[in-house]
Amino acid sequence: MPRKKTFLRLLAAGLLLALLLSQAQAEIYLDAEPPADWEGRDDLMRITAFATQLNDCTLIEVGGKSMLVDGGVRKWRTQLVAALAELSYDGRVDILFNTHPHDDHVQAVTYMINEGFQADEFWSSFPTTYRNDYQKAVVKALENAEIPYHQLSQMETVDFGGATLVFFWWEDGKDPNARSCLMHVTYQDATILMTADATGATQNGLLQTVDAQYLKADIMKMPHHGIVPCPAAFLNAVDPDFVFVTNRKSSTPKATTQLQNAKIPFYNTTLGRVVMVTDGTDWYIKQHRDMF
Repeated sequence: MPRKKTFLRLLAAGLLLALLLSQAQAEIYLDAEPPADWEGRDDLMRITAFATQLNDCTLIEVGGKSMLVDGGVRKWRTQLVAALAELSYDGRVDILFNTHPHDDHVQAVTYMINEGFQADEFWSSFPTTYRNDYQKAVVKALENAEIPYHQLSQMETVDFGGATLVFFWWEDGKDPNARSCLMHVTYQDATILMTADATGATQNGLLQTVDAQYLKADIMKMPHHGIVPCPAAFLNAVDPDFVFVTNRKSSTPKATTQLQNAKIPFYNTTLGRVVMVTDGTDWYIKQHRDMF
C-alpha cells in the first residue's frame, strides 16, 4: 500500500507539472514594432484599442476576420469610421460585438449603422427586449439595416479566424455594468481578457463561477475604465503581463497605484492608440501617441 500511495502521489505531481507546462504564455515586448518579416503575414492577430478617451472601442483582426468590440459615444463615430477605413474596413466589419448597452460602449455604433455602416452580425449577451434606451436604439438600427442580432449564450465558444473566443458574464449582475459580457481570446499561446465594465462585485462573482483558465491572460483590459482597482484575487487570477486602461491616469489613481505596486506595465488609451500584435508566441505592443 505505501508503494502504491507513493506512485499515485508522483503520478499526480507529474500530471500537475504537465498541466502547468502546457499553459504557456506568450512573451511581451513593449514599445516595440513587430519584426520586419511579420509585414504582410496572414497568420497574426492584431488588436487595436482606439483612443476614444473614457470609452471602450477595440478592433480585433485575425485570420481574415474582423470584430469591433464596442464603439464609444456618438461623437467618436466619424473618427472611428475613418480609422477603420484606413485599416481596410471601409464601412464594414464582420462582427459588431457590444459588451453591454451603455452609451460609452454602443452609441457610436448605433449612429454608424444608421449612417450605413454594415456587419455580418451584431453580437450581445443581452436580449433584444432588454429595456434600456441604448439597447432599444441599436436594435431598431439593426432591424432597419437588416443586420442579424445574435444573442450570445453563457460560455459560448467561437472559432474566429483561428482564435478561440469564450464569452461569459455574471448571471447575478443587477445592471448593465455588473452584467457586462467578458470575452477571453486565445490564439495559440497568446491570450487576452476583455473585461468590459465588470464591477468589483462582478469580478468576485466570476471567481466563483468561471473556470480559472478563462480568466488567466497575458493582456487584460482594465475593468470599467479603471475607475476603481480590481479585487486583488481577480487581478491575481488574471495575472496579466500588460494592461491597457481606457481612461486618464489622473482619473484612476487607485487602479494606477495597484498596477504600479504589482509591477504590471500599462498604457492609458487616452494618450493614443494602442496596437497589440501576436503570432501566437510573442506580443509586440506599441502606443501611438496622439493617434486615434
